[in-house]
Amino acid sequence: MHSPMKRTLRLPATALCCLLALLLTPAVWAQEDDHSSPFEFMGDIGSYHALRTETPYDWMTSRNRLRYALRYHLGNVRFFTSGKLNHHAFIRAYTGVFPREYYLDYTTPHFGIRTGRQIILRGVADGLRINDVISPMDMTEFLTQEYDDLRIPVNAVRLFYLSELVTAEVAFIPTFQGYKLPLDPDNPWNVTPKLSLPVEMVSGGEPTFLLENMEYSGHLSFTLPGIDFSLSGAYTWNKLPCYKAQLAADFSYLMLLPQYERMTVLGADFSKPLDAFVLRSEGAYTLGKPYTAANPLLPIVRKNLVQGMLGLDWYGPASWMLSVQGMYEYIPEYKVKEIDTDEQSILATFRISKNLVNDLLSLSSFGYMDVKNRSLFNRFSASYQIVDGLTATLGYDLFHGTKGIFATYQHNSQVWGQLVYKF
Repeated sequence: MHSPMKRTLRLPATALCCLLALLLTPAVWAQEDDHSSPFEFMGDIGSYHALRTETPYDWMTSRNRLRYALRYHLGNVRFFTSGKLNHHAFIRAYTGVFPREYYLDYTTPHFGIRTGRQIILRGVADGLRINDVISPMDMTEFLTQEYDDLRIPVNAVRLFYLSELVTAEVAFIPTFQGYKLPLDPDNPWNVTPKLSLPVEMVSGGEPTFLLENMEYSGHLSFTLPGIDFSLSGAYTWNKLPCYKAQLAADFSYLMLLPQYERMTVLGADFSKPLDAFVLRSEGAYTLGKPYTAANPLLPIVRKNLVQGMLGLDWYGPASWMLSVQGMYEYIPEYKVKEIDTDEQSILATFRISKNLVNDLLSLSSFGYMDVKNRSLFNRFSASYQIVDGLTATLGYDLFHGTKGIFATYQHNSQVWGQLVYKF
């Protein structure tokens, strides 16, 4: 990996291949008129680059990708696979071919099964994780990737019961998949804490492939006149690890060892249309959630957690859209000297977007605010559709604050540009 001070922006061979594919793809895959084909192929070619807006004004990232998705259906059977060919200028491990989802569906009028590597979604929150605890997140570049790319698929078998008003699901996840964290010291998004001694964040420690380590999840959703609501439960693991510190043998540095523990999450959510508005709410109660101890040399601590979210969306005239959310978290039986987190926290989000120029130009802003710590992350963007399928986007990511997760990246505000062709 290149040091941030020495990063230069180069046009890799992958970018040339992407450009060639951009020119050839429409001719190769132009099958829109063939509705009888059981195959459906889609994807996009994109190039994304970001530059820090303060000293040392270096490149934060430079990546080019080709994403693909293929669906095949024959009667009651459907197969889906997706992945990407990626080139990352600064993170070598992120250059290569990466399969993403690949699963098989079999459905009848009232029953279904899906098996394979897939993304499992829960809840109605937008950009907030409450009951959505099965598929972990790729935080290698924090929240600056597209949200769909942040989700990591899991290996699962899901059984469905389908009816007009009720859908029931049971999921079995036999293998563990945790968060991907930026641990490389040259990565501007790295999460290594700054302590009195040098710190090494150790990888590993994940639950092994055993029957007793399997995750289970259930989901029951109801579609009723004027309201949708669901109940969910999961016997899972903390996908974002806690850490226990250990002194090196020569006492010269600290090793932070990842810790994973079982926890149970019980939740519910609903959404209700109200003319031009949609009211959304979601809540969860987590039993035995693990936390890093206030003194990291001590074992991790397990506490229960209460979470609640209320959101309101407005779909206005002339392509206006406005959304606000507030999420509250509370830890019962909290002791200030016991765990390394706050007893209560409030996280708010705000989204506004507007389409102009016959919907060719889209302006948007989406932000997170840590209310208690008075820190925020906001992503502004302007996208323009140059021709059918080809979109150029310019944006600015603002980080502000002195405390909390967003303050960790207060020097990472950046301008960015992206060019994407969808086929």
